[in-house]
Amino acid sequence: MASHMSRLICNDQGEYIFLGPSANLSVLQSIRQIIHNTLGASQFAEVPAENDPVNASLTHTVDSIETRAEPPRPSVDDAQYYIRWFSSAMSCVFDLFDYEELATTILPWLEQPPSIDTSTCIYFLVLAIGAQCGPKNRDGEAEEYFNYGQYLSSSRLGQITNIAVVQIHCLVATYLLNAACPHSANMQLGLAIRAAHSLGIHRADINALFPPAENSKRERIWKVLRVQDLFLSTSLGQQPATTETRRNLPDRGYSASTDLCHIFEKILSEVYSKEEVSPQALEHVSQHHREWASRFREGLVTDNISMDEHEGSDSGPKQLNIGLCHLKEAYYWTIMLVTRPYLMDLVQRQLANEGDPSLPNTTDEMLPSLANPSDTLFAHASVNSAVLTIDLLQSFLHEKEIPKRLPYVVNSVFNSALVLGVGYLANLDSIYPLNHALHLAERLLERFQPHDALAKWALKIVRDLHNTCHRFVERRCDRQLKHQGALLEGLFGDVQSFERQKPPLYAPQSCPDDDSQLQNQASDLEEFYHLPQTSFSELPRNLQADENVDTWDNLFYDSFPGPLWEANLEPGSLPFDWP
Repeated sequence: MASHMSRLICNDQGEYIFLGPSANLSVLQSIRQIIHNTLGASQFAEVPAENDPVNASLTHTVDSIETRAEPPRPSVDDAQYYIRWFSSAMSCVFDLFDYEELATTILPWLEQPPSIDTSTCIYFLVLAIGAQCGPKNRDGEAEEYFNYGQYLSSSRLGQITNIAVVQIHCLVATYLLNAACPHSANMQLGLAIRAAHSLGIHRADINALFPPAENSKRERIWKVLRVQDLFLSTSLGQQPATTETRRNLPDRGYSASTDLCHIFEKILSEVYSKEEVSPQALEHVSQHHREWASRFREGLVTDNISMDEHEGSDSGPKQLNIGLCHLKEAYYWTIMLVTRPYLMDLVQRQLANEGDPSLPNTTDEMLPSLANPSDTLFAHASVNSAVLTIDLLQSFLHEKEIPKRLPYVVNSVFNSALVLGVGYLANLDSIYPLNHALHLAERLLERFQPHDALAKWALKIVRDLHNTCHRFVERRCDRQLKHQGALLEGLFGDVQSFERQKPPLYAPQSCPDDDSQLQNQASDLEEFYHLPQTSFSELPRNLQADENVDTWDNLFYDSFPGPLWEANLEPGSLPFDWP
């Protein structure tokens, strides 16, 4: 299996930041290196590493003197709008407060005189995130509320340690994450985690000593900390700052989101933190995946997430169930994380074989194969998960109004697009609808890029990658045509041997500067393959290659799993071979 690659990236201040192998930028740099070695110089491969956004800056910083005065509180209608979009955007991933709880506390507070306390700080931060995520252009109000809330948290409430302070640091971290400042968000989250540890929130036995309402609040805060910590740790390539000691069992209120965090933690600690991955570790993670999938519906009840794709009252308009999308996309992300190294290894092996003249070069090279069949299965699982992620998230393209900032969705789209690009290099475009999925990924990023700096950056990367994949297919087709031509000449001769050299079927083309040119190039390529522009709804329901459906179930799904908490499994107990 390919070795994990870590990176040192220089930020705007000239300081180097470590990014572990699970980080998005580490994966991107590895793909750039492969493409540079394969296709030479290109717009995608030659982008300097320092141009990658390590940490974006807020667009405007209010003077510190101005932040000391409380900003005007919003009207009731505006407050309801902010609360609604806060609850919608934070569904599942940031379940600190219920919509009803916020409405019943914030609306009466609007008429109260100015005050300096933790409640005021929390309310302004909630309003800031709601204004930041709502579809209307309320960024000015969002930053005004945020700056005052941050001023209260750092200057007036910094010496207090209680549950409200933990919630405040979580809110600040969420706003910064939405503002494309992941490293700053991670630092604020670290403060929240340390405060939570000092209060014993990380211990279920300590929380059980409190009355039911307080116990529920403390457990809710811990779940939010776990979700935020595992997301930032994985996307930034760092070790988690939290660890779970609770036994998430069915008879104790099984939570799908809590158990998925445990899978993330297991992948980071047992796969990405080690130079060599043992078969036992991979089997353990795979077993956990199957158990999670089998208890998924049961876990949604505890997490208060509906199984319906759209939710809302029967009388009013229904909205996309963002919480369900967040949970499913995270599940696919865990599969991509654990299988992506095998996909990278498959690419490197195939490219090395293509450069070895002693190896046979036939049309069968489009069908990938490795010495160990399980390696190929893992490589397919990575691409399969990327396609299913885009299939899931394309629902955001059909909604009239959605939160304009959803960093969890943007991250999943970008991660999936990178895997889809690598799938081209592994010649898997003959099996999976990679071109269509990459096109949908671009459209998803286009929807978020007007308000999200990372989505705008990711869109440019994905477009360049998509164009590079077309160049790779052109070169592959030209090589195969030349090989077939040589075989035919050997059989029947060649009457044109002394004529002028004919140009290749695919002449190199310049990189398209806009999306329309890229779409035209994609259409030409699909016409060559006789592949119509199909929608995902017209494709097989699960978009998996037929021969891989049983394998997928064996790897990541099991209707009747064994208990997760049994002793470590022995290699060979699953119906396939491990490396």
